Amino acid sequence: MDTTPNPFSAMPGLAPVVTAVQQGDRRWAQQPPVWRERELSLHWPLELLEAFSLRMASHGMSISRALMLSDKRYALKQLVHAQTLCDETLRLISMQLFRHFEARQAGISPLH
Repeated sequence: MDTTPNPFSAMPGLAPVVTAVQQGDRRWAQQPPVWRERELSLHWPLELLEAFSLRMASHGMSISRALMLSDKRYALKQLVHAQTLCDETLRLISMQLFRHFEARQAGISPLH
């Protein structure tokens, strides 16, 4: 069991994101290595990912789009980090991205 203190646990509204990261890590560790290597990349709405990246850059945070598309842990950590910045628009964008991630994890097809 991981006993590392969670710096985001005291922040309201971040519990679903933190829980998703933790659950994803546990599921990932249980998968055979071959399955992990073949996992599909994350498909974010490109306009939303672009807006997120630019908004994070305005706060001095450089986001790797390659990692956002291929590494769930990295992507979710960036979404959590965005919630801690004093930028309501960035918070809304990160929540939209997280909802997209949740829907995809649940097998819900995106609305167009």
